[in-house]
Amino acid sequence: MWVVLVSEAPFRAGAVGMVLTACAIAAGVVRLHRAIAVNHRYRFTTWRWGRVLAGLLLFGWLLKLAASLG
Repeated sequence: MWVVLVSEAPFRAGAVGMVLTACAIAAGVVRLHRAIAVNHRYRFTTWRWGRVLAGLLLFGWLLKLAASLG
């Protein structure tokens, strides 16, 4: 959400926007690592919804590929 807010800001964020984006991505990676590797209770939920998200991303990529070929 932070990355979207920074990228859609009505003003130029400059270096502060880049730092906020980098921090948001780093925090997301840390949280993803914690959900998958450390917190064994939530591993099932993470993998379940991760597979759904990966399937949707693959479907979108295939639609984009089909539209560019046709």
